[in-house]
Amino acid sequence: MRMLVNGTARDVAAAPETRLSLVLRDALGLVGTKSGCDAGDCGACTVLLDGKQVCACLVPLAQAEGGAVLTVEGLAALSLGAALQRAFLAHGAAQCGFCTPGMLLAAMELLAVEPRPAVAAVEVALGGVLCRCTGYRKIIDAVCAAHSFLDAPAVVLPAAGAAVGARMPRADGQPKVDGAEVYGADAAPADALWLRPVRSPHAHARFTLGDCAPLYARHPGLVRVLTAADVPGRNGFGIYPDIKDQAVFAAGLVRYRGDTVCALVGERAAVEAIAVAELPIVWEVLPALADPGAALAPGAPALHDRWPDNVLTTGRLACGDVDAALAGAAHVAEGAWQTGFVEHAYIEPEAGWARRVGDRIEVHASTQAPYMDLEEVAGVLGIPQSAVRIVPTACGGGFGGKLDVAVQPMIAVAAWVLRRPVRAVWTRGESMASSTKRHPARITARAGCDAAGRLVGFEFEGVYDTGAYASWGPTVAGRVPAHSTGPYRMPHARSRARAVLTNNPPSGAFRGFGVPQAAIAQEALWDKLADAAGLDRLEFRVLNALRRGDATATGQVIAHSVGLVECLEALRPRWRDCGRKPRGPMRAAGCCGMAWALPACGTASAIPACPIPRPCG
Repeated sequence: MRMLVNGTARDVAAAPETRLSLVLRDALGLVGTKSGCDAGDCGACTVLLDGKQVCACLVPLAQAEGGAVLTVEGLAALSLGAALQRAFLAHGAAQCGFCTPGMLLAAMELLAVEPRPAVAAVEVALGGVLCRCTGYRKIIDAVCAAHSFLDAPAVVLPAAGAAVGARMPRADGQPKVDGAEVYGADAAPADALWLRPVRSPHAHARFTLGDCAPLYARHPGLVRVLTAADVPGRNGFGIYPDIKDQAVFAAGLVRYRGDTVCALVGERAAVEAIAVAELPIVWEVLPALADPGAALAPGAPALHDRWPDNVLTTGRLACGDVDAALAGAAHVAEGAWQTGFVEHAYIEPEAGWARRVGDRIEVHASTQAPYMDLEEVAGVLGIPQSAVRIVPTACGGGFGGKLDVAVQPMIAVAAWVLRRPVRAVWTRGESMASSTKRHPARITARAGCDAAGRLVGFEFEGVYDTGAYASWGPTVAGRVPAHSTGPYRMPHARSRARAVLTNNPPSGAFRGFGVPQAAIAQEALWDKLADAAGLDRLEFRVLNALRRGDATATGQVIAHSVGLVECLEALRPRWRDCGRKPRGPMRAAGCCGMAWALPACGTASAIPACPIPRPCG
């Protein structure tokens, strides 16, 4: 079939139903078009087909035959496209960059008919492309200003010695806007084998894997079924030097729905054609601990021998005499809260490739922590760290979720054992099933203040569901008590947080490391206490906010600045307006629902949402 791609006629030999995104990436090498979901949900694969934006993952090749396709690689040849790219650089609109090609192409459709679009028009035009980094403000600004960059020179870095105080483009910004940036799924040796994990459909089960010889006979392109027996070093990985509790390939026991049983390695078409039902796996399903309460119950089975009570770790904070402070408080408030799992939803799924070079291994992967990857790969292969090279690709979003290894141990084992390059790309569903989440939390807390509204005491108990494996659970349990009182003065405090093992997906690093969950509780208590003391809720926070020279509940004296009071003061005019306007109707009319992020103690305070209609500035 023939298409006009970026102004050039291209012939493609592929099945008519082949996704246009695969044709562009695999057949034509135009990997600037990203694959984030293959379901039309994220918009990362957006291209222009005959001038109209489409999700290339939803367009069959037959539908594009004879059409004109524009991808991010073709923008620079168009004056408007080049101007839009310069605007994105100048406004800092490309952060991780994975959504940027889709954003640029969606914007091009609009700019072709509205060279100077209004904000509302830009929001509509970009509505089908998701971004998890920017908040969209800089992207919208860049699109609105694109026309002013038609005759502007290329965006350049400030001269040496002139960078401080100057607005400057990202050092890695240009490849993000022109499609040249290489992400985990964008490059691999041509002869690389394809790895596909087989994951448990059960939250807790024993299993046996039988003879796979018939599988090889039915699927000649299958090269190897990798199991725990193929791991040459330690069949376990984890964040902490003394905790390597998660297996590369489970050895007869799975602890959550998504645990890896084995991996199929071979030619991509052959590997993807294998039905899971063909695998000779026999399951013995076991009772699963679905929540922390069940895991903490007397007599509950231990998920790991090392933690017989299923408590991975406990974090504590204690200062002053909390019982006396609360007993003498003029007002006391208490409550219970529960939060659920939160998915990172980075637009780029986990991906990478590996190859063995003599007695060394080289791993290319999307990661937030290459040095931690190096340690884990070395341990899994049983080789010195000096024999491991980690090459981080561009990271299409992470937010903490790519601090843990994902594809790295599996592709390293496969490349090492088979002495062939091996690549892997998780599907969106697989990414969501296997990746770590924000810890669900069950929190009870109470706090007291004196008659004037000054906080006097605080007590906090948090049970955090850390899932089947440790991941960053110890860090979360350790940080929560230290930040449980938020950016406020608290002379007497007692806080405990426990990371509890369950048969749920592992919970790991996520912006805030457990503190946002605690902030929900503390801020709800402040509202109750402010009301009880007869104080405006904003004034209550100003009264109790930490200031320079104050000590936190951990005993740290803040010598320089906190920033919270300044933030609250900046909010005060809008807060007064909120008090004069009816909340319900204004919210229904288009309130931004903004929560005000307070840059102190690493927490976000849930001050009630502003009901003023957009745009609110």
